[in-house]
Amino acid sequence: MREPSALHFSRNHAVSAVDIVTPDELPAALRVLGLSPPQPVLVLVGGADGLGPERAQRLRSLFRDVIAPLLDRLGAAVIDGGTDSGVMALMGQARTEVGAGFPLIGVAARGTVKLPADPPEPDQQRTALEPNHTHFLLVPGDRWGDESPWISDTASALGDRAAAASLVAGGGKVTLLDVEHSLSAGRRTLLLVGSGRTADRLADALRLGKLPALGILEERAELLQPIVLAEAERALPALLQSLYFG
Repeated sequence: MREPSALHFSRNHAVSAVDIVTPDELPAALRVLGLSPPQPVLVLVGGADGLGPERAQRLRSLFRDVIAPLLDRLGAAVIDGGTDSGVMALMGQARTEVGAGFPLIGVAARGTVKLPADPPEPDQQRTALEPNHTHFLLVPGDRWGDESPWISDTASALGDRAAAASLVAGGGKVTLLDVEHSLSAGRRTLLLVGSGRTADRLADALRLGKLPALGILEERAELLQPIVLAEAERALPALLQSLYFG
């Protein structure tokens, strides 16, 4: 594990980051970032592509008006992929807009992301980090999805024996991989129905009893819980309160 570094997004805004190589470095990395397990954890995965204006606005409002204030009240940390895109950007923006104080930890494969000090890339193959996150863990890998097991392991390490859940909004193939890791770790996995793509397809497959046989999706199907996007403002607070504190 390298010493923590400061990622300077602007002259007056820097975020601590740690490069790690092996999973057994996670506890030490969390400590040097000032993160103390155990605490409730929400793993956020998915994307916001392909939504119409109305659903996209509903998702933005849900993050800003419900999820960010709720996580602050519950003392939960959020772990996601850390890039300035999709639901990760929505989460970062929402946290800043409401002045929340919960840790927002981005776990990103080093070869897929562009750090603030990196030179410009003509082909833009890498994605910028989201500047409203509070901490970053940079892990090995140069393909999208390489970060997925690390996100799950970080949630397990920070949550320790505290309750944890995953929230799935939209997303593509990597999101499905994230869901499989979440289920393997035994986390309740909430599917935002109406957010599109992977979240909706999994909810439909669960409803119709058509989850892939002989795999983790079928084995841990009881951990999948659909929540209709239009009803999430009412349903999520009570659900997360129950999951984290019984």
